[in-house]
Amino acid sequence: MREYDQKLVAVIQEKTYTERIDGVDIIMKPVPDDDRPHVVDPRVVETTKIKMNVKSLDRNAKFSLYGTRVRPDKVSYDITETNIREDEDLVEVNGDHFIDVYTFTPKNYKAGRPVLVYLHGGGYMSGDVAEFRMAMRFVCEQSGCKVIFPEYRLSPENPYPAGIQDCHAIVEWVYEHADELEVDRHKIMVGGDSAGGGMTNSCLVLDKELHHIHYAYEYYAAFDTNFEKYEAVYSDDLFPVIKEHEVYARNRIDRIRFSGNTGDLYLHGKVSKDDPLVSIMACDDISWLPSMTVVCGEYDFLRLCSDAFVKRAIEAGIQVRSLRYLGCDHGFMEKVGVLPQAEEVLLDMAEILKNL
Repeated sequence: MREYDQKLVAVIQEKTYTERIDGVDIIMKPVPDDDRPHVVDPRVVETTKIKMNVKSLDRNAKFSLYGTRVRPDKVSYDITETNIREDEDLVEVNGDHFIDVYTFTPKNYKAGRPVLVYLHGGGYMSGDVAEFRMAMRFVCEQSGCKVIFPEYRLSPENPYPAGIQDCHAIVEWVYEHADELEVDRHKIMVGGDSAGGGMTNSCLVLDKELHHIHYAYEYYAAFDTNFEKYEAVYSDDLFPVIKEHEVYARNRIDRIRFSGNTGDLYLHGKVSKDDPLVSIMACDDISWLPSMTVVCGEYDFLRLCSDAFVKRAIEAGIQVRSLRYLGCDHGFMEKVGVLPQAEEVLLDMAEILKNL
């Protein structure tokens, strides 16, 4: 099921162009059915209207863990057309606990294919397979590759470094059990969105000497947990938007801009926000990173850090593709069947995975 005409996906691809900004070539993915510059996608506008009627953004409002984890407004649909097998296993981590790990396998799977280990987002304290199942199924189908989805321990019950330990352990588990999983241990892609992108970066840091991660694919990732740096340079001028959509764009930007407390609950004062393990931007040298794709929405506060990371990575000689989805906000990828941009970017991820 799709809430949009599938032809819009092709329109995005046909209208894609590259723009050089601050010395970096950025692949621009336009709003498919509104050619005006700096508009919010009409589907994002409508969902934002609903959210604004239910809950206003107040940076002083009391935090609700339940409200963070239970999100009935997060809707996605199954747009696969073939049977995808889903296996659930408890995998022991570090000899002292187990975590749930899901494996998605496409129909007529051919052994020895590349594999994706996907680390979900959710501010380090929410997210599960139910929220990302449709995205994982679609990437699995379109790539012909297996997708491994670990449900790592979440804060605040399990703060730093629990999540990082789980995520990196599963990357190593895939590498060590590649024959049993029937995947190519030398073609491991690790991907993640938002906090899951942060977990991906932590895994990259831990993988520096191992070289078990062949490729990274990150959606609006946490490259830096120190939001204060970017708040200091923030300006509305960095996010131009047409007047009639300004209230919706600012709402979407401020949603992430004022969410720094999630990082505090995750780190729990155990490590500095400028430690390279939790902020890859703090690394003195990043020339050892694998090839990457970095995706961000036009109206996402994390775009400030994402763009800074891409520029630095390119200057360090890393092969980086930078994709910007115009008119989109933080979290658009998981809205499978709701936003044509979600389908389009997942097709891009599947294509990269398939061709590793």
